[in-house]
Amino acid sequence: MLQHLIIDGYNIINKWPDLIEAKKESIELAREKLNTLVQKYSDFKGIKTAIVYDGKNSKRTETKDNPKIIFSKGGETADTVIEYLVQNHENPDEITVATDDNIQRNFIVGAKAHYISAEDFMLEVNRALADMRDTLERGHPYA
Repeated sequence: MLQHLIIDGYNIINKWPDLIEAKKESIELAREKLNTLVQKYSDFKGIKTAIVYDGKNSKRTETKDNPKIIFSKGGETADTVIEYLVQNHENPDEITVATDDNIQRNFIVGAKAHYISAEDFMLEVNRALADMRDTLERGHPYA
């Protein structure tokens, strides 16, 4: 059962058509759109989520919210952070990583975690958001 979702932020932004379009305006807009979609998805599904982005600062930054937004520190990649999160989780089999990065996928499988492709994750998010809208239209809160 999926309990923790880790998202390779820029990998997903560069794969989803709506986010590619948003990125043409600004990378900040694309990140905000992804963060908002994932927040709705996480709330509806009741799962803990982290979105990991490559950062430039001297130290790693992260929010405490759900989804947790993590920027790697300068000289560290988002991939490195994702690997650390998976490797140091007490139950890696409860983690799914959303990425199309083949090297990441190999690591994830070797660590006994799971992965979902960017396309399949987009379909899953869209299905969940449609279910959420249907639930709200019937007058039943999803939370």
